[in-house]
Amino acid sequence: MNNIPNNSAAYIPSAQKKRSFWQNPKFKYGAAATGLTVAFVALVVVINVIFSALATNYNWFADMTTGQLYGITEASGMLLDPYRTKEDFKIRIIFCTDPDKLDAALESRLVHNTAKEFAKKYDFITIDYIDVVKYPALSDAYKTTTETNVKTTDVIVENGSDFRKFSLEAMYTFGKDSGKVFALNAEYKITAAILQMAGDRPIAYFTTGHGETVDGTTIYNLFYDAGFDTRMIDLSKEEMDSSAKVIVINNPRTDFLGSKDSVNEIAKVDNLLDNYGNLMVFVDATVKALPELEEFLSEWGIGFQRSLIRDYSNSLSIDGTELVAEYTREGLGSSLTKTLWSLETPPKAIVKYARPITLLFDSKDGRDTSVVLRTSSKGTAEALEFGAPATEPGKPGVYNLLTISRETRMVNNTPLYSYVMVGGTGSLCDDKYIGSPSYGNGDIIFSAMKAFGKETVPISISFKVLDDKALDITTAQANVWTGIIITLLPLCTLALGVVVYLRRRHL
Repeated sequence: MNNIPNNSAAYIPSAQKKRSFWQNPKFKYGAAATGLTVAFVALVVVINVIFSALATNYNWFADMTTGQLYGITEASGMLLDPYRTKEDFKIRIIFCTDPDKLDAALESRLVHNTAKEFAKKYDFITIDYIDVVKYPALSDAYKTTTETNVKTTDVIVENGSDFRKFSLEAMYTFGKDSGKVFALNAEYKITAAILQMAGDRPIAYFTTGHGETVDGTTIYNLFYDAGFDTRMIDLSKEEMDSSAKVIVINNPRTDFLGSKDSVNEIAKVDNLLDNYGNLMVFVDATVKALPELEEFLSEWGIGFQRSLIRDYSNSLSIDGTELVAEYTREGLGSSLTKTLWSLETPPKAIVKYARPITLLFDSKDGRDTSVVLRTSSKGTAEALEFGAPATEPGKPGVYNLLTISRETRMVNNTPLYSYVMVGGTGSLCDDKYIGSPSYGNGDIIFSAMKAFGKETVPISISFKVLDDKALDITTAQANVWTGIIITLLPLCTLALGVVVYLRRRHL
């Protein structure tokens, strides 16, 4: 007898019974897609962690800032590449605390990153760390005096027993008026220190004993940073080393001893120039007559006028004495200023409280003279006689502010030069004008240093303004990056979709 129920619709074969939630294909496909997505995100996170660790370890990054804030420029490469093959030349950049502590603050991290870039690019440069708090004895070798303390923020550039120690503040440039940090200067400082230890350092003497301003001045530090062995000398008591390259007379208040005196200081300066040395003289409008020095300079075609220059139309000060100078574009002087006036927006050269300088001849006895800086070619400047009332009108004209004279001698068919640079101001290298990218004063001094025979001056290394975070890329480069970003994301999405589709087909 057939036991099948009369209502056949109520019978459902076991194979067709409703599946549980966990067996539902939609759940399986969804779970697979979700799992794949989670796995992909996890993989991205893991790759990001690994890459970040490697980037931190090996200093991987692409620096697209205008000032190349996070790397080192080609200018350093041009100066340091010749030392790649120099035997027994090893540079250590030493930090006085742990790397983690360096990277904890932006100021020390930027300097640390710069050092790591040097070590990455040059085999002869390595980075070491000493903990001067835990092991204070390790810092003893880097104390210049018994009272000197080595701080945890100090940076030391060492070559064997020779070293240069810098404070963290020295790696930055400060605004003269605001006193705030506005630029990173670590690349310049490290490169200059390496160049100083790369070989024989030419001597630059700064005279004393005549009221000069020397120790701690910006011009003194500029010569030191440029690789010169800077020394102070009293010519009335001391003799110069025969290998000296430069002597600087920075705004003397009294005259030098001459042929009528028991000691002839002028003769010592003359001997340096005869030995292919060079001379810089800066004398402002407040200094009275210096007969011995002026007579010597006249032999090089340079003379002083006892006047004060004012230019109310081209001055940074209300009294017209902080002059905005014009760069010369001709003659020998143009070689010192061409890199500045050829720029689309040349930086200003400022000459403060200046006296006019006269060129006594153009060329004579192998000596050629040239202007470097002058007042406005529009003739808006005026020269007021020394000691005259400030209310009295001056004589209008175009006046020379900075000049240079060169003597050429042929030795074995090779020209050898001696230079005399004279400025009618004692403020050409004031901190205010050297520490700002708006002024070209420092570049002129560096150009003179190169002409004076120190070819390894790091003149082309500029400080890196911290406020300037703009990306320095062209429109074409921007379009390429945009195309990559726009294309990469859809391709990744498409690839993920294909993987999910193929996996679903096999479920």
